[in-house]
Amino acid sequence: MSAPSSDLTRRRFAPRHQGDTRGRRRRSRLLWQAPLALTLAGIAVLGAGVRFELVGCLYLAAVTPELCRVDLAEHRLPNALVLPGLVFAGVGIVFGWLRAGDLSWSAVLCAVAIGAFFALLSVAGGMGMGDVKLAMVLALTGGAVSVLIVVGTVMLGFVLAGATALARVASRGASGDLAFGPYLLGGFWASLALVPLS
Repeated sequence: MSAPSSDLTRRRFAPRHQGDTRGRRRRSRLLWQAPLALTLAGIAVLGAGVRFELVGCLYLAAVTPELCRVDLAEHRLPNALVLPGLVFAGVGIVFGWLRAGDLSWSAVLCAVAIGAFFALLSVAGGMGMGDVKLAMVLALTGGAVSVLIVVGTVMLGFVLAGATALARVASRGASGDLAFGPYLLGGFWASLALVPLS
């Protein structure tokens, strides 16, 4: 009777224990993700200014910490976090158009061009589809503020990723798989932060 009883006890308390563990992990992540998201939101306000196009930047500020964590740990960028960025950026662009009477075609063209470029890289095997979608979101969001942000995002993303890959080769003899999302996001936020200086 002791063995079945112990199995029953484990089954009864395992879900609660797993739930407590997940809750602790979420709280520990919140301790560093919330301050980082608030810092990025401040950068967004300083870089984009208070206007409708800021909406897309604020959404990215909220999800950037979790996107980086997931991509570094699992080498994937969840659609549930990436794709809503297109909606938020699009809403900001449309309301900006209604207010100013001038649609930001440059943002749309940037998203299409960057999306096509990254899609070609993905077909060639050098990029995941999550990176393609993220690049489009960053291009649409950044292009609504300044085309320079889009250029800086891509250039800095590749430079930072390339430098990291070289450092890995030098230290380990092989670079291994590289999560590209955090470098794209880093390039985006660095470029947005530099907008007031341009």
